[in-house]
Amino acid sequence: MKVSSGHSGDGGPLASFLRARRKQVRPEQHRLASGAKRQVPGLRRDEVAFLTGISTDYYVRLEQGRERRPSRAVVDGLCEALLLDIAAARYLRELAAGAAATEGTDPGMGRERREAVHRLLGSVTVPALLLNRWLDVVSSNTLGDLLHEGLEPRDNYARMVFLAPGARSFFTEWPELARCIVAALRAQAGSGPESARLTELVGELAAYSDVFSSSWGEHRIYEKVMDRKLLRHPRVGPLALDQHVLELPGGEGHRIWAYHPADGATSDALLRLGSSAPPLGRPGPGPMERTE
Repeated sequence: MKVSSGHSGDGGPLASFLRARRKQVRPEQHRLASGAKRQVPGLRRDEVAFLTGISTDYYVRLEQGRERRPSRAVVDGLCEALLLDIAAARYLRELAAGAAATEGTDPGMGRERREAVHRLLGSVTVPALLLNRWLDVVSSNTLGDLLHEGLEPRDNYARMVFLAPGARSFFTEWPELARCIVAALRAQAGSGPESARLTELVGELAAYSDVFSSSWGEHRIYEKVMDRKLLRHPRVGPLALDQHVLELPGGEGHRIWAYHPADGATSDALLRLGSSAPPLGRPGPGPMERTE
């Protein structure tokens, strides 16, 4: 299955985003009649145009990709009409502005700084990972590696969540995490021109996971700086961790994910994990079946 990263086809990323998000707004959220004769999910194009303060013809051209640079006032109106939160509104503004970003298979931050961050992770007493904008795991400390032991692949967090055989039992709230991972990748899709790395990653995940494929088409955006994660580790049992996402200024989209124990039991479990036997052996890659 070929799934676009959101930058080509179907009128372009702006058009795709508008179509997807229009379907997610219920008429009653804007006090519009939701009669039984409605033939489309969510709002109609003319309703979005009315709520935005533009003509229906102009909005249709936006959804068809024939108009790609709406004014700031139009974008502000679209944010209100589509009930976008802060992260989604920023994403829409990036799409409308055609924001340029560094293109490449691995958004880099420079070897010297990357090595410095690696040393920093080594001094942190909680599990910590360094990820780039495509969720590739660039570096991790010992606890960060031990935290995800037994899961393979783990070179990329999205691949681990969707393709690792034991992911659904390891991540206690897997369905919610899966949606968040898709939305986190989608947030990066609007930050620049077509990325070969993103296209490759999205295509791989869509080929093996129907959940990813359907969620990708929803165009949801996720950019949280803190969240509670519940895990079931194969050696130390249940873990409740507060995940902190720390963006590095000038780091080309790199972020540190640090996991702080949310309770005493988890703190004790991490101590046992850090002083226990070496990580479980990583299974070699095998044939993957498409997930539901």
